[in-house]
Amino acid sequence: MKDISFIVPCYNSQDYMEHCIDSLLPGGDQVEIIIIDDGSKDNTAKIADKYAKKYPKIVKVRHQENGGHGEGINQGIKMAEGRYVKVVDSDDWVDEKAYKTLLKKITKINSDVVITNYVYTYTDGRTNQVIDFSNVFPDNIESIWKDIKKFKTHQFLMIHSVMFKKELLDEAKIDLPLKTFYEDNLYVYLGLRYVKTIYYMNLNLYNYFIGRPDQSVQEASLIKRNSHQALISTLTATVYNLDELEDKKQKKAMLRHCAMVVSLGSTFTRLAKNKEGNELYKKMWKEIKEKNPTMYKKMRSLTNMSGWASLPGPLGAALTRVGYRIAHKIVKFN
Repeated sequence: MKDISFIVPCYNSQDYMEHCIDSLLPGGDQVEIIIIDDGSKDNTAKIADKYAKKYPKIVKVRHQENGGHGEGINQGIKMAEGRYVKVVDSDDWVDEKAYKTLLKKITKINSDVVITNYVYTYTDGRTNQVIDFSNVFPDNIESIWKDIKKFKTHQFLMIHSVMFKKELLDEAKIDLPLKTFYEDNLYVYLGLRYVKTIYYMNLNLYNYFIGRPDQSVQEASLIKRNSHQALISTLTATVYNLDELEDKKQKKAMLRHCAMVVSLGSTFTRLAKNKEGNELYKKMWKEIKEKNPTMYKKMRSLTNMSGWASLPGPLGAALTRVGYRIAHKIVKFN
């Protein structure tokens, strides 16, 4: 059995996917690289097939009608045969030195999730920014939720930092929505529900590229696709009743993650500054209240960032926008 299945969702990725795949190939027989060609219209399919032909024991390819990034992950999980699954976007890559260390250690690890650091990698001259979790998790030993310490404001377990056990993803029955952006936050949340054991390595493994004008995380794209943010916020806030969790620290970590996601829904519907955005904002909160009243109360509470991002009225909306600008200066996430 392979140690790691890397899922690489691709859509019109011909200009950068080779850099991503080449960074993963040194894994050799320990890994499989599952390239999902999501209905691309450029040379993505040809490039993927080229790799599959050259590395038949490592690379798998699936060509599918366009279903979005989430459907790429859905299908990749179904195809995965490795013990662990990690999603790597086609414009990102892994650090060679950190990757070699991971490959050496992964054979002896059997935790539900493996967590590593990620690096915001910019193209406009800004200094790269590392998001590490050395203050949160014990390093290089298996831990449980009670062992973790407090997250800092800017620290969140994003898809770039987690590698879930395949068995766990099967148990979670991951089914991300079709043709919807920002579903990666939902993916992490769905997986965290089933995590009991954690293994953290203080490695700057994942390089998260920031710079393409058409990236989904660019502010203009985030505002344009605010309906996607609202949908993911609703799905995240209503899928679980966190009061059912016995572990208080797991509950707290998941509540924090959910609040972050819901904050994004509130923020980008409000940043639109138009009637459509306002209606999306109202609809999102209405659905959360109807489907999960308990979570609604938690998300509205000022003890969570989602509460501050949803203060009522024009003043509340203005404060949300100001809060976003401040957060962006601290963590340059687009």
